[in-house]
Amino acid sequence: MNESVRKTQIRASIREQRQLLSPEQIEEADKTLAEQFITVGDKDLKKIVSSASCIALYKAVNGELPCDSIAEFFLENKRTICYPRVKGDFMDFYEITDPSTQFTKGSYGIMEPKSDCRKIYPGDIDLMIVPAVAYNDEGLRLGQGGGYYDRWFAAAEKEGKMPYTVGVCYDFQIYSALPVEPHDHAVDCVMCVFTGDDR
Repeated sequence: MNESVRKTQIRASIREQRQLLSPEQIEEADKTLAEQFITVGDKDLKKIVSSASCIALYKAVNGELPCDSIAEFFLENKRTICYPRVKGDFMDFYEITDPSTQFTKGSYGIMEPKSDCRKIYPGDIDLMIVPAVAYNDEGLRLGQGGGYYDRWFAAAEKEGKMPYTVGVCYDFQIYSALPVEPHDHAVDCVMCVFTGDDR
């Protein structure tokens, strides 16, 4: 089986499993993830989280693990938060100060910052929460297939402006044998929320 077929199968399997999660489970996972960030035990990561002044996040879609409670935590602590907006084959990040009014439906049905939001440049982002369909044990990710994050990472790395990256996912999104390619970018660490066996 070639890697392209394997990736397609993994994406289909993960999406199917995400659809089995109830709204209550997703809401609970959102809170659990935020709790992990707030009470992180690793000293180095704790220092990064506590000192980050600008944090990039994402808006969950199709059963993805939400990070809305993380956004609330950082906003309450007077940090800058930003989200991606897609234009063509690339994406940029824009500041959100009021999540209730500053989003609009954009590419692929994902909520994106409105056009009048302030652009945030790669060098200004200290910490990035990264979505994925799946992660392996080394932090390499399988994305949705559009390559937006990989292109953003490549450009930021070229400029020497890579933020600290944290991949977030449900437990069933960890694959030890994940097909990867040379351009795939590993996150610095992965935070996993366990869903239990009662789905």
